[in-house]
Amino acid sequence: MVKPWLMDLLICPAKECGGNLSIEIFEKHQEKIGEESFEEIDEALIICQKCGRWYPVIDTIPCMLPDDLRMEGKQRIEETRFLERWKSRIPPGIIEEGIPFGLLSE
Repeated sequence: MVKPWLMDLLICPAKECGGNLSIEIFEKHQEKIGEESFEEIDEALIICQKCGRWYPVIDTIPCMLPDDLRMEGKQRIEETRFLERWKSRIPPGIIEEGIPFGLLSE
């Protein structure tokens, strides 16, 4: 699960990158534990400011796998659905030729 304050601790997991990450939150909700209330991120786009890779947050889970594990199978299907669902709010560069893939790249 992604909490907004965790973004200050995370860096890009891509080999030899380690860049700072930014996040664009698409959906969130308040989670109450006892008397305290916390913001929980449901759907978001994480972008590395150094290498330009994008990572989705799908159903509160950040998908920050290595590129090769994102390029095929169920993970590719889920991340492609994510791009389709949020394409009006995702930067055109990611939609067109994102790293590791975009909607228009092969």
